[in-house]
Amino acid sequence: MSNRAPRIKRVWRPIVAALSLALSGCHAGQGAVVDAPASAADEIVRVLVPDSGITATIVAPSGLGAKRSVELILYALPNGNSTAETMGRALTDSSVGWRFDIQHIAAQTRALRARGVSRAVVVYLEASGKSWPAWRQARGYDQANARILRVVQALRDTVARMTAASDVRVTLTGHSGGGSFMFGVIEAPTPIPAWVDRIAFLDANYNFAAKHGPVLAAWLFGHPKRRLEVVAYDDREIMLDGKKVVSDSGGTWRASERLIAWFGASAPLVRDTAGVFLRWQSTEQANGKLEILLHPNPENRILHTALIGEMNAYLYTMLVGRDSSVQVLAHPSSPRVYSEFVRMR
Repeated sequence: MSNRAPRIKRVWRPIVAALSLALSGCHAGQGAVVDAPASAADEIVRVLVPDSGITATIVAPSGLGAKRSVELILYALPNGNSTAETMGRALTDSSVGWRFDIQHIAAQTRALRARGVSRAVVVYLEASGKSWPAWRQARGYDQANARILRVVQALRDTVARMTAASDVRVTLTGHSGGGSFMFGVIEAPTPIPAWVDRIAFLDANYNFAAKHGPVLAAWLFGHPKRRLEVVAYDDREIMLDGKKVVSDSGGTWRASERLIAWFGASAPLVRDTAGVFLRWQSTEQANGKLEILLHPNPENRILHTALIGEMNAYLYTMLVGRDSSVQVLAHPSSPRVYSEFVRMR
């Protein structure tokens, strides 16, 4: 451990300078560096403030060699969850809250690296008030969307400088209200950047409407290596405290139906089953690069976080298309495939 500490500091010193360059001239508060959690021997952590009301926590594997490509995963947090809770940790005693056990994005990312995506760098994106929908609404959607896109571009530039990477390919993903951040990129005044390779909605596509279809299609069909993944469940009748959770027109199931109808109007989607999920895939236009997985939820349970923590949805959507051995999402009662990568902190 002591032998690694000086090297970690040397690696991260140029990152701070690079961030200031990447974000110069933007809104007040951008580029600030705040104290980060302690880094493990095999990971480096730095927390940045790239825009007012946005905290970006970068977690990279240590020892990244220069002049190689990097996989940058931008993970927009769900409503009500902190970055630490989203990362997850082992539940050692009653003082560790239940939210630390429902996503485990840190452990799933370590499992992702072990499965071959060894140069995956994750940025956890947290909005002030722990709500991306509220952050965008408070700033006005046009301004918020433009700022989100600038932050995405600046973070990519920062990671590129930090690693001296030959290329930085970006995955845009998020859970629940994190989908609002993702739609900020989709609704930005310019097309989705060409260096975005993968978009994965993890029960987060609530806002999908017909206006988003052409933007997503132009991006998806613009290159054969791009993927659009959607994972959701039938939330139309779920109840909490005796009341329906979603409105008669809301929820991710209905949003997924709208997405299926839009894409299916130009080229039929192939429908089949994958484990317990219903699946729709594109074939003619994108060679199977569009995949929508919907859990029919016959027991009418709230599966919102179970899709992530119990069914490994994040790990699946990051691996599919890269690892031919990857299995479809697990049943909620199945063992977590990333358990060995969960840590104490």
